[in-house]
Amino acid sequence: MQGFGHSERIKKITKVSLIVSLSLILSYFDILISRAIFPFLPTAKIGLANIFVVFAIYHMDFKEALVISLMKSLMSLMLGNVIGFLISIFASVISFFGMYGSYLLLKKIASPISISVIGGFLHIIGQLFMVQLIYRIGNSLLFYSAFAIFVSLITSILIGIISLYFLNYMNNKNS
Repeated sequence: MQGFGHSERIKKITKVSLIVSLSLILSYFDILISRAIFPFLPTAKIGLANIFVVFAIYHMDFKEALVISLMKSLMSLMLGNVIGFLISIFASVISFFGMYGSYLLLKKIASPISISVIGGFLHIIGQLFMVQLIYRIGNSLLFYSAFAIFVSLITSILIGIISLYFLNYMNNKNS
C-alpha cells in the first residue's frame, strides 16, 4: 500500500495535467477566434490560456504554475511552427516571472487584472524582442509594436477580468 504522500502527488500531477489540457484547448480556440477578430494582426492572440496561468499563480505552487505557463506554448509547436514556439516560449517565461514576481511583491494590492496586464505587457515585449532577434525587421517593427502593445493591453484586461471571475468562482466553490 502506498503512503499518503504518493496519493497527494498523483492528485497534483492530475490537476496540473488537467489545467495544461484545458489551456491547450483554449489556445487552439484562441487562434481561431483571434484570426477572426484581428485579421490585420496575424500573430495577435487574445491569450485565453492565460486564465489558467493566473489561476495557477494564485492557487498552486511555483513549479506547477511554471509548468502550466510553459506547456501552454506547446500549441504553436503542435501546429508545426518551430519559430512560433521559440517566440512563444521566450515570451511565456518572461511573462510568467513578471506575473509571479508581481503577485509575490504586490499580493495585498494587486488584483488578477493587474497581474494579467503585467503578464500581457511582458509577453508582447518578449515576443517583439524575439521577432526582432530572429527576423531583424528594424524600425518597421516599432509601428507594429505600438499597435500590438495597445491590443495586448485590452486583451490582458479582458483576461484579467475573466480570471478574477474564475478565481472568485473557484474560491466560493471550495468554501
